[in-house]
Formats: sequence, structure tokens, C-alpha cells
Amino acid sequence: MTYDLRRLRRRGLIARVEGTHRYLVTPLGLRLAYLYTKLYQRLLKPGWAILLPAPPVSPPIRKAMNTLDEHFEQLLAGERLMEAA
Repeated sequence: MTYDLRRLRRRGLIARVEGTHRYLVTPLGLRLAYLYTKLYQRLLKPGWAILLPAPPVSPPIRKAMNTLDEHFEQLLAGERLMEAA
């Protein structure tokens, strides 16, 4: 874990909170996480769906996940994470 944290810190994706063993995600780290999320949703997930059939999901769970996706999109739009820092 130390190796992974060091790599993330050196690339500017996380920053250590002084005097603690905690880390915070930097604005660059948030934008990169957003990019990977969108990449997964738009390219990787549909491609995998073609290759691997998904297990059946009950309608209430599917509805809850769709609601969660909508709220997440609204949160990201409100934060304007893709704007230049």
C-alpha cells in the first residue's frame, strides 16, 4: 500500500495531510477519477456487456441504481469538475 500511495502522491493525485496518516484527493485526482468513470460508462461497460452477459437484476435495484447515477451526474455537473483548475 505504501508503494501505491507514494506513486499517487508523486503524480499529484493525492496529498498527505500533515501530521497524520491520511490523504486527500487533489483537484487533478478528482478530474482523473471523473474521466475514468466516464470512460468506463461510455466505452468499457458497453463493450464488456456484449462479451459477458450480465446477471439479471431486479427492477427495484435497477431503479435505485439509475437514481444514483442521475444524482451523481447532477453532483458532478454542479461541481464542474472538468473545468481547468
